[in-house]
Amino acid sequence: MLKVLQKSTGERYPPRGDPKEKIGVLGCWRAHLNVMRMIVEQNISTALVLEDDSDWDIRIKSQMQVFAKASRLLLQPLPGTPNRMLDPTYPLPGKADIAQDFYITKEVAGTPSTSPYGNVDKWDLLWLGHCGARFPSAGDKMPLGRVIISNDETVPERQHIDEQFGDKRLVQEYPDHTRVVTRAKGNVCTLAYAVSLPGARRILYELGMHKIDAEYDIMLRDMCEGKGGRKMRTCLTVQPMLFQHHRPIAAKSSFTNVGTPDAKDEIEYTETAFTRNIRWSTRVNFPKLIDGETSNYTDLFRDGELTPELTSP
Repeated sequence: MLKVLQKSTGERYPPRGDPKEKIGVLGCWRAHLNVMRMIVEQNISTALVLEDDSDWDIRIKSQMQVFAKASRLLLQPLPGTPNRMLDPTYPLPGKADIAQDFYITKEVAGTPSTSPYGNVDKWDLLWLGHCGARFPSAGDKMPLGRVIISNDETVPERQHIDEQFGDKRLVQEYPDHTRVVTRAKGNVCTLAYAVSLPGARRILYELGMHKIDAEYDIMLRDMCEGKGGRKMRTCLTVQPMLFQHHRPIAAKSSFTNVGTPDAKDEIEYTETAFTRNIRWSTRVNFPKLIDGETSNYTDLFRDGELTPELTSP
């Protein structure tokens, strides 16, 4: 793999690139940049990028339809206006501004013409699958608006939600079965993200020509937030996420090739397959789907039941 990577990069790296970086980190970077290059070369207007261990709820189609409505509220001008946004903190909040909640059932945005998620010239990245995110705050210098999706039966109860590398504000501030869409802040892991053609061009520049100075997801996060000498781009995310790592019955050491697993991971196994924060896991329910069953799906996080013990990172 090292020889293939060196050949594909010509043993050259963007500014600050370190040829001594772990091969898994470089391989991940190279794979994602290859996808961005393909999007640009083939002039693909939007694309969904998935990592190979991603999982999602069987009801993903309806979830994405709801997410599209939520994203429009943050990206599209109000009906009948050229540039007045629902979120008064757009494009940047003032010192005294606070986050406002906009309920998806009560608000309306202008109709986009090039993408159901908002016109493609208005967004770079929709960070749909991650392993932790946070809500923006005034000091982050990005729009603060939150679109609230209430009474979503595909969202586990708060007791079941695992914030992972994010924080607990979602479960502390909102009732059970709530999903929230905001600008991307503090995101970790690139399990699934939609990218626009302009966004792919910007990723190629920022992570392929400007500089490479961290793991791919961290560099992407810096680009979304405008940190580390990068220009802030328009990225939305959702909590809890719509795509998540699936953990099969297998050795923990097999779950990633980025970095070096702990010695104990070489001998520890996950005894029950699961996917955090995903109720009707597609991978867990594969046997039923293959047999054409349309009900009695396995619900990993049933309401009112104790949170199952998850034994994998």
